[in-house]
Amino acid sequence: MKFNKILLIASLAMALSNAKALENDFEQPIYIEADNATFDEKKGESTYTGKVQVTQGSMRLNSDRLVVYTQDQKADKIIATGNPVRFRQTPEEGKKEIKGKSQRAEFYATQSRIILLDKAVVWQGKNTTTSDRIEYDYKNAIVKASKKSADSKRVHVTLQPKKREK
Repeated sequence: MKFNKILLIASLAMALSNAKALENDFEQPIYIEADNATFDEKKGESTYTGKVQVTQGSMRLNSDRLVVYTQDQKADKIIATGNPVRFRQTPEEGKKEIKGKSQRAEFYATQSRIILLDKAVVWQGKNTTTSDRIEYDYKNAIVKASKKSADSKRVHVTLQPKKREK
């Protein structure tokens, strides 16, 4: 199942960073813990609820609910919701951890796209991106941050200068 790759790519993409994930993260198994799990084979859906924790290598994802939609026994779409959905990952040895949160995260494997919705924030160290909607096309490495509607808040980005070496 491509679920392993999707979750890892999702965490990378949400980080909005050019940094690569730890090389062995792709090779690690995915562990899902939840209070409840429901598998509907006819619909091709797996639903996890109640303090959902997903772990793969250095990647961690916490949500209240996680739904995996499969097509031809492959994960096609993953929807994580929470108050908030939180993730973190170590991009490379010695680099600062990447963290993020939003109320909803949507992963579309066939479109190579991830969307963070509602109060989305991604940060690494002191650099942050805040928006109602952050979309990442990980195949083409294109990031779009935008407001959902005319009454939504504007996009905010904070980039800290590099410290000079003496």
